[in-house]
Amino acid sequence: MEYFDKVKQITSLDGVDNFLSLPVIFTLIVITQGCFGGNGVVQTPEAISKIFESQYARFLFIFLIAYTATSDIETAAFSTVIFFIILHLLRTEKEKKELGSYF
Repeated sequence: MEYFDKVKQITSLDGVDNFLSLPVIFTLIVITQGCFGGNGVVQTPEAISKIFESQYARFLFIFLIAYTATSDIETAAFSTVIFFIILHLLRTEKEKKELGSYF
C-alpha cells in the first residue's frame, strides 16, 4: 500500500512537463523571456518582432515566463489566463477599445 501512496498520478501532460524541465530546454525558456521580455537585446530581429504581433505569440510568451516561475504546465497556463483577466479588468474603456483584444 505504501508504494501506491507514493505513485504520482500520471496525466497526459507529464511528458511535456518532463521535456520542458530538461535543463537545456528550461534554460532556453529563461533566456528567451529574459532577453526579449525586458528588451535585454537592444535590437530585436524583425522576424521575432513580427511573431509578437500575434496575440497567440504574446500569450505563449507570457506562458513561458509563468512556466519559468512554476515548472508546472497546468499552473503556468492557469496563471497566464488569470494574468490576462486581471489586465483586462484594470483597463479603462478607452484602453479596451484601442487594444481591441484581451492581450
